Formats: sequence, C-alpha cells, structure tokens
Amino acid sequence: MKDQKEAIADQFQKHFNHFGYKKTSVDEVAHELHISKKTIYQHFSSKEEIFYHIVRRIAHQYRQRMEKPLQDLPTCREKMAHLIRDIFAESRRWLKQNDAFEFKYKYEIAELAFQDTYAELITEIVQAGADAGEFTIDEAALTSRFVRGIIAESMRLLGSNPDLAVEEDAIAAVLKLLA
Repeated sequence: MKDQKEAIADQFQKHFNHFGYKKTSVDEVAHELHISKKTIYQHFSSKEEIFYHIVRRIAHQYRQRMEKPLQDLPTCREKMAHLIRDIFAESRRWLKQNDAFEFKYKYEIAELAFQDTYAELITEIVQAGADAGEFTIDEAALTSRFVRGIIAESMRLLGSNPDLAVEEDAIAAVLKLLA
C-alpha cells in the first residue's frame, strides 16, 4: 500500500488535473482523504511543495521515458536536438491544459523540479559529446549551464506566446554553442 504522503500527492494531482492549481483546495482534498489539513501539512509545508513533489515524480518518469530514444540516436548533436524538442513538446502540452497565467506560475515551480532532470540529461550529452570529440568545449558543467539558460529563456518566450516556434532557434543556438 502507498504511504500517506504519496496518497496525498496522488489526490492533489487528480485535483490539479481536474480543477487547475488555483482552484484546488487543501480543505477539499483533506476532506476527500478523510484526514485533517494538519496531516497534509505534516508531509508538505504548502500547496506549492505538493505541486513540486508531483512534478518531481513526473520528471523522474520523464527521464526514464527519455533515456531510451536518446540511446538509440547515433550522435550527441541529434540527442541534444531530440531532448530540446521533447522539452518544448511537453511544455506545449502543458500550455494547452492551463491558462497562460497559471502556466507562468506553475512553470516557475515546475522549472525547479525538472531542472535536475534536464540538467543531468544535458550534462550527460554534453560530456559524451566532448569525450567523443563531437563538441569542442572546455568545461562540460559550465557549458551545460549555458545550454540550460538558452532553453529556459526560450521556454519563457513560449510561455508568453505559445504560438512562437522557438524550439528550432533554441536548438540552433545550443548546437552553435557546442560546435
């Protein structure tokens, strides 16, 4: 049986998906689970932390899902382009499910949760490309941070205008940086 923290997170995830972040009530979730708000706050300090926890679980699942197709690609350049396209595709799906204000707010929380997942994947690809001589960089960790910065800024543009086709520009900028 799932532990109580995960049961709470599961119920909140159902509410977030159905009602949206803003309209999800801690009181209502507690009532549905037949527990007190205090019990929820023993596991999580805030609704934001619950959301972060849920997004971290999704990010972990995302990483597992992403690793297989990345392994099948022959070059690190192709792996990086595929990863960036997938990051944008996931964000576009999210934008379709939420209004722009909620996306911007939730993106800030989700960015923190996905940051580790993306950082790990990006760093692994950058390091593998450097080791193979495919990328001409001096410092993989610093270069990975620059790559993440390009992606993050492109994501902010997407959040302000979902019709922008920024992913190919982001890919071009990243691959130019790595060249």
